[in-house]
Amino acid sequence: MAARFKSPDLTSALLPIMVTERGVLAMLVTAQLLATLLAFAPMSIGSAWERLGLISLFIHLVSTISLAAVYGLKSQLEKLNSNLEILTIIAIFQANTLILSLASQYYISDQIDWTIAGQHCLLGLGMQLFFIYLMSIYAERVETIKALSKVELDALYARIRPHFLNNSLNTIAELTHVDPQAAEQATLNLARLSQAAMRTQQLTTLVDEINLSKQYLAIEAWRFGDKFEVVWHIDSCNLASQVPVLSIQPLLENAVNYGIEPSGNKSQIEVSIFDTDEQIVIKITNPTNNFNRSSHSGQGIALSNIKARVELHFGKSASLRTSIQQDQFVSELCIPFGVKA
Repeated sequence: MAARFKSPDLTSALLPIMVTERGVLAMLVTAQLLATLLAFAPMSIGSAWERLGLISLFIHLVSTISLAAVYGLKSQLEKLNSNLEILTIIAIFQANTLILSLASQYYISDQIDWTIAGQHCLLGLGMQLFFIYLMSIYAERVETIKALSKVELDALYARIRPHFLNNSLNTIAELTHVDPQAAEQATLNLARLSQAAMRTQQLTTLVDEINLSKQYLAIEAWRFGDKFEVVWHIDSCNLASQVPVLSIQPLLENAVNYGIEPSGNKSQIEVSIFDTDEQIVIKITNPTNNFNRSSHSGQGIALSNIKARVELHFGKSASLRTSIQQDQFVSELCIPFGVKA
């Protein structure tokens, strides 16, 4: 059995998985499989269905009590090394098997047969080892999925590049002649955005992401002048919640590139951040200007990137939806606020 545990991480993942809903289900299925095999075994005496009922009751009782004991001792078991942890779990199952075997014999016939008790313990040991084997396979699969998700997430982060870099550098070059102080501030803002794009830390607080987005908008404000304005509506009590780095900024970059830049008139971007249904909703609205989206494939790539990253971080509890409402393009990012920085 030890061969299944390829790393300390896999071993440490085994116990938490055993006491989850999936672990309980696996135990029930394994127990019922053993009960069925014993009940319908050749050369058995009596009704197979009666045997199935009695054996199922005994095995499920042992399994339930033993798994409850393992859950109760979870904090103590986690302090043990991997081999001792597994041996202790087996010992708990064996002790309960022996006790319940002796108790059931005494209850039924007022006598104890240690040979039968030994057979019960031997059969129980086989079931326990098979159960642990199944859980180790599942634990390995979970660890593999986590590793693949991390690789995919790293690849997505590697694709994040500030598309406005060239324009920003041109803006800074122009500002150095007319407003050196503004050029210095724009350079600092650009540096912070570049650091965020290369940051290994994959989560940041919502308030930090908002501040980073405002730094980006400050650069664009120098480039576009008074061609656009941004209206912020922040009504969230969960500004310390964690969000993926560069999750709001690319949405605003889309709004600028595909809503503001094609427009010849002064336009407005509206950003609303509020709480609802255990989620933070980040809603960004910008004009569509009826431009041809087929010529702007970058918009879809950026949105797909954000959607994939938030789903890798938070699963199905996060989402990114887009829509067009009255000539306004709306991006709505929903992130659970259960995770605090």
